[in-house]
Amino acid sequence: MVVLMIFIEMMLNVILYNGLFNNGKIKNLLKYCIVVAVCSYLFFIFSELNTLFVYVVLLVLEIVAISYIDKKDKNLTLTEMILCVVVTFVLQNSLVTILYFITGLTKELRYLQLLLYGLSIIVLIIVVKILREKKDIDFEEYIENNLLISNIMINIFMFFMIFKIIYDSGKLPDLVIIEINMLIFINIFLNISFYKSLHKTILKNKNMEVKNAYNPLLDEIIQNIKANEHEYKNHINMLYSMIQVSQSIPEMKERAGKYVGNIQDGSYLSSILEIESTVVKAVLYSKIVECEQIGVSLNYNIKSNMDNSGLDDSEITIMLSNLLNNAIEASKNALEKNISINISKLERYRIEVKNSISGLKISNDDIEGFFKKGFSSKGTGRGYGLYNVKKIVKKHKGNIYARLVDNYLVIEIFI
Repeated sequence: MVVLMIFIEMMLNVILYNGLFNNGKIKNLLKYCIVVAVCSYLFFIFSELNTLFVYVVLLVLEIVAISYIDKKDKNLTLTEMILCVVVTFVLQNSLVTILYFITGLTKELRYLQLLLYGLSIIVLIIVVKILREKKDIDFEEYIENNLLISNIMINIFMFFMIFKIIYDSGKLPDLVIIEINMLIFINIFLNISFYKSLHKTILKNKNMEVKNAYNPLLDEIIQNIKANEHEYKNHINMLYSMIQVSQSIPEMKERAGKYVGNIQDGSYLSSILEIESTVVKAVLYSKIVECEQIGVSLNYNIKSNMDNSGLDDSEITIMLSNLLNNAIEASKNALEKNISINISKLERYRIEVKNSISGLKISNDDIEGFFKKGFSSKGTGRGYGLYNVKKIVKKHKGNIYARLVDNYLVIEIFI
């Protein structure tokens, strides 16, 4: 009976892991059962030596085995499993505390605790499934992108290990155990508060880094405009001279029209300054300069500054930079070297980036792989640009589409 209870407790933890991070897939459940059965039996045999040591060693072995079964990174599996262990500890200890306040008993209600614990795990998995379907939440991706969580989870995990030693020893009164349990809950609350505060600080620092990175570009725009002020005076003088030497009004119109057209074609700074968003302005200017150097035409139509999009400055920078980088990389090898970007808002914000792919062998099959992690035609270590764009779009419950239109690749984002 003891082995069976150990097996059920460990298996519920693995089932929670499977529900949270594997979308509840059942193809590996039999393999999980075998691993858990072996670990449960070993724990039953060797737990008298040193309960904590045996538990930790078997947990590590279980994690290694599961990462091998799932073909996932061991560090990621470690973080996910420890998170599940912490969640199950919270559930178990909450049940112990509630039942103690109701009945005044703890260990005497082991079977009832296990039953309620199993039911709570099932309810939790159902809630997670509903959240995943309604809000398109990818828990594994979130954990992978917030590695700070692993440090906090290990910290909380160690407190629960201490509690487990005290609880299993049976040497302290029930009330003292409950008091220790409450202290651990306070520790969890403080850790979560610390994480939220630190996360906000990291985001704030990222935004400051973005602003510091683009301030020199904005200064360059201002300096270029100041330098052009003198040229504008020369242009006015030239137009006045044309009027004086022209022999007829049609001739004057023709000459002035051509001259003004050349001035407009060579000047984009004044229209960039009309863009309200500092980040959008800086990203566009940097990409226009880059395009000029490689002979690519970049046209833009910015009708929204994306102030209320929910995106912070670093996310806007990542999205626009990666979209335009991808377009520049393709266009510079195309027969026609044209790129356009449009940002507007109706019900949602819309970002459209379109680039020429004439002469390039890009098919609809290729498009399907553009947003996959590591996809690239430029060698190893590349291919994270559009993947990062997609992550940001998903984070804000948006949509991203890619399609071929004539000789153009069009990427649209609604957010």
